[in-house]
Amino acid sequence: MSPKKLILYIGLILLFLGLAFCGLLYYTLRTKVNDITDKKPFITFVNKQMVLGQDAILVNNYEHFVKEEPLYLDAVGSPLFEGTTIAHYVKKGDEVIITTAKDFTNGVSGTTSTLLFGNVTTGNPPITIPFEYTWETQQIEKNTDGVFVFSFELADWEKE
Repeated sequence: MSPKKLILYIGLILLFLGLAFCGLLYYTLRTKVNDITDKKPFITFVNKQMVLGQDAILVNNYEHFVKEEPLYLDAVGSPLFEGTTIAHYVKKGDEVIITTAKDFTNGVSGTTSTLLFGNVTTGNPPITIPFEYTWETQQIEKNTDGVFVFSFELADWEKE
């Protein structure tokens, strides 16, 4: 085998190994999204009309933090990040419909955030505005059967 062919084969092998390494790196470090709409407790309220239990705001979220919708539902009086602005005020009693629930798992840190996506109907005449909401506080415990049980604090539309 000539030295040129040997160098070519070694180069192709190194190229293949480099591409394979980059592919594996991307696969392990990417953000993983898992649709949990059909899991408990989400299945009990997804695609059902609910009433907002307290006044809330829709905030123009930072582009970096946006998963699917640019508006973020938050409680009135919540501290805003510098540079974010309030896009809409929504009132207690406005209609909220959650359409999907998804877990976003960061590939680097491994932390998982549960986000709910939906629409709020507010105003006169009524307008429907899409939003996303982070259901942040959750407790994970094992029950007596050894099964993990998730419990969440009340969401903004449940509080009065």
